[in-house]
Amino acid sequence: MNWKSKVTVVLGTFLVFTIYSSRAAYAAPTADNCALLTAAQIQKVLGQPFGAPEEGKWPPAYGKQPWGTQCQYTSQKGPNTKVTFIVYFEQTAAEAKQTFDKLSMWFPAKSKPAIGDSAYVDNSHAIHVLKGKVRYYISIDPANEKQAKDLAASIAARI
Repeated sequence: MNWKSKVTVVLGTFLVFTIYSSRAAYAAPTADNCALLTAAQIQKVLGQPFGAPEEGKWPPAYGKQPWGTQCQYTSQKGPNTKVTFIVYFEQTAAEAKQTFDKLSMWFPAKSKPAIGDSAYVDNSHAIHVLKGKVRYYISIDPANEKQAKDLAASIAARI
């Protein structure tokens, strides 16, 4: 093998490794993140049955942060109710706090309940919570702030 071929192989290997490493860093978590909020928990708080969540990826708030998971729950009986749960797992608690603080500037706090390490309810009655290196968001449609707080507290107790 001549030197040009060797350089091409080395550069190609480096390129593949670099691309794979960066994609792994931005990939969505593989664990069942929706398990932090179960349909049974929602039923207990909202008083009506909910099915299993529709799970999807949710983009990072800023550039090189990890992807989140969105879990969408829909009521099975009674009034048509939807619960949206979005969760992110940061590398460290310090990174999670920094992101949480930055995001709180974009979503003005209507109130700040004592849940997790920090929490606030925005003008849409959705709740944003920080607990350790986990950040999460809960929204109920139609809006019910008390129920959102109750769900957020039940998740914080499990983390």
